[in-house]
Amino acid sequence: MRDTNPSPNPASNLNPASSASASPVRHQIAAEMLRARSGAALTGLLLGALALGALGQLGVVFADADLAANAVDASHRVVNLAASATLFASLFGALLVTGEFKSGSIGRSVLYAPGRGAVVGAKLLVAGVSGLLFGVVSVLGSLAVGAAAFASKDTALVLDGRTWQLAAAVVGVCGLAGPWGAAIGFVVRNQLVAVLGLVLWGTVGQLLVLGQFPQVGRFLPDGAQLSVLGDRLTFPDGLDAPYGVLLLVAWGAAAALLAQRLFARRDV
Repeated sequence: MRDTNPSPNPASNLNPASSASASPVRHQIAAEMLRARSGAALTGLLLGALALGALGQLGVVFADADLAANAVDASHRVVNLAASATLFASLFGALLVTGEFKSGSIGRSVLYAPGRGAVVGAKLLVAGVSGLLFGVVSVLGSLAVGAAAFASKDTALVLDGRTWQLAAAVVGVCGLAGPWGAAIGFVVRNQLVAVLGLVLWGTVGQLLVLGQFPQVGRFLPDGAQLSVLGDRLTFPDGLDAPYGVLLLVAWGAAAALLAQRLFARRDV
């Protein structure tokens, strides 16, 4: 007698299992995305990044006595200054992690997650996406402020290949700065210490090291960022851009690994 039942489809047998295993991870990422959007931290830090960048960009334009003659160089510096958003991106990453330690909700996150690794991975991923957002917003802000400032001096902002290359570099380093801050948060745990450490290093520490010990500073994350941006004016001892990218990725991977191992071993 002929069997009228359809033959089993191997793909249909695999899909439910794979979906079931992936579902908790997706839920963890969705929860972290919701947490990132909640509260005033994201909006406040984005506004802070725009404000700090605008101050520097206006300073570049209005301090130039012959802007028309230096339009190309000034345009590149305006976009380059958007990289100040890396500090704010790293701060947001740190707050995304340390906020849970401060409130004590990190234990609940671990309880409902498929594992501690999923908690770390989801936070680093969301911090990276948030960092990209900081980069895009900061670049758009720099172009808007720069165009308006240039126009006030009867000059046009130069949008050449180097301008867009710098814009892409800014977005990239901001995207890496977010997970870096999150990893610092997992290592330090204390919100005040993490925030003060990132601010003090980002505003004073890196200037001292890069200025006094450039041969050491070129291999640190901040020196690598300047190398990616090709900022030879600020840091003439920087590496070539491709090596800066590799160094930044290596620092980020090392920080993520340390965060994962410490979070797996410590009590929450």
